Order: sequence, then C-alpha cells, then structure tokens
Amino acid sequence: MRVTFTQAKEALKEAATLVHTVDNAKISVVVDASDYHIGGALQQWGEPRGWRPLGFFSRKLSDTEKRYSTFNRELLAAVASIRHFRHMLEGRAFTIYTDHKPLTYALHRTSDPWSARQRHLAFIAE
Repeated sequence: MRVTFTQAKEALKEAATLVHTVDNAKISVVVDASDYHIGGALQQWGEPRGWRPLGFFSRKLSDTEKRYSTFNRELLAAVASIRHFRHMLEGRAFTIYTDHKPLTYALHRTSDPWSARQRHLAFIAE
C-alpha cells in the first residue's frame, strides 16, 4: 500500500492531537532520556483508541546532567516530568512507563537510596 504525503501528514496529526481530560480516566506518564535530552508525555486512557496524549514535556540536559549514568538520567526524566505535570497528577493514581528496567526495580525496593540524586525515588513514590 502506498501512502501519500497528505495521508502521512494526517496520520501524524491525528496521533499527536491533544485531548481534554476526562474525570476518573486512567492516566500515565511516559518518560525517556537520551544522552542530551529528557522528556515525558502525560496521557489518559480512552475507549476506543487507547492511550491519548494530554501534554508533552522535554528539555535539554545541562553539561553536568549529561555526565549522569543512564539510570540517573532516566530517573531525572521521571522526576522532571512528574513535577512538570504535577497539577494534573496530584491526588490521582497514575502509572509511570519507562524503557529502563533497573528503574522499574528501584521504584519497588524499600532500602535507602544509593545516592543523593536517587532520593528522587521517594518523591516519585509519594
């Protein structure tokens, strides 16, 4: 099947169109980090289309942050995204999606944080 430029443009527009919030809808924050940037997307579940975006967040990393380990950059992305969307998240249960497996394990552990930066885990847990 051949896709025209107009069809591709419409598909991209539809995929990234923001929606309005719905009370009691499941919400989640998807986060990711690269060597130079962090970002997140706030989304809500709605039938029949599944996850739909409510907002996007991204920023460049400082020179110091660029030297963080992969774990700490992913953690920074989660904390910064939660802080950015806190007006939508406070008082609601939500899910964090990340592609960094060690971070998912760290969120479930109960021991003291490994470093001062990782005290952000307690912030996320709240």
